[in-house]
Amino acid sequence: MRTIITIDHGNRLIKSNRHVFPASYAESKYLPSIGGDIVKYDGKTYTLVDQNLPVLNDKTETERYFILSLFAIGKELAIEAEMLRKLTPHDHIKVELLIGLPLQHYETYRKKFERYFSDRADVIRYEFNGKPYSIQIVGAHAFPQAYSAAVTVFDKLKDSNIVSIVDIGGFTVDCLQLNKFKPNMTLCTSLYWGVNTLIQSINDQMRSTGGRDISNSIIEGILKKDPADLAGYSAKRIETITSAAASHAERMLAEISHKGFDLEEDKTVFMGGGSILLKEFILQVGKAKKPIFVDDVHANAKGYRLLYDIQHGKADKRLHGA
Repeated sequence: MRTIITIDHGNRLIKSNRHVFPASYAESKYLPSIGGDIVKYDGKTYTLVDQNLPVLNDKTETERYFILSLFAIGKELAIEAEMLRKLTPHDHIKVELLIGLPLQHYETYRKKFERYFSDRADVIRYEFNGKPYSIQIVGAHAFPQAYSAAVTVFDKLKDSNIVSIVDIGGFTVDCLQLNKFKPNMTLCTSLYWGVNTLIQSINDQMRSTGGRDISNSIIEGILKKDPADLAGYSAKRIETITSAAASHAERMLAEISHKGFDLEEDKTVFMGGGSILLKEFILQVGKAKKPIFVDDVHANAKGYRLLYDIQHGKADKRLHGA
């Protein structure tokens, strides 16, 4: 049996077509067998954890993104109950992977990142949440992040000659100008204004006043106006977080403008998990006069599949060669 699985390998989050989870894990043979997702592979046991790991521009430097991909593949295959029921103990699933890289690293690392997966030609046997999986990676195809997400809102952009793309991730904000829907590589940059920078500044403030660090999940809950978090924490803590977010958004947009992006005249497409968290504050700042928000955190992963289908003649021909 054969299937196609899309995985958006972020520095902070991994997004497949239907799942989102932290881009970090802990390894221990003593991990409990209940609670959380667990992968057992090659004699080692891994569980997902919410912590910040060093950014890897070259994602092939370690086995981190291979192990995280086993989680993503396991999560996606777990939904395919009918497919799994048809498998015998001797069968394996052939998996074609659609993956992506930031545009500024795309040409440098694309082939290497594809080989990182496709060179593993043998059948891979592992256990995910107590169930055995046998897969064989039969191909890996890399696509440019941010541009792929923009493809998913093509109908909103097709009538604009110039569009600015702002992809707010965990560590970086990747900015790209599209000229008639083609990347303008003279205006393509990566800024270190991601969500983790905001979280770091919030906790620096907390420590400077004798307070304790606030967990990522609480900060995100307050920024998303989760009723439980808003009711569970003091007005002072909520004010610290929201005022820091407003300041972060203002400085981030100022830096993007400084790099040459015309936020006042051009349509600006905000995407990525960070844009969902900071949407209210970006709108409050008011620097982006024609904002479009891609609120789907899976947009890159969906864009990979759309571009793959276009390449194989299975989707809208209007984007061919874009």
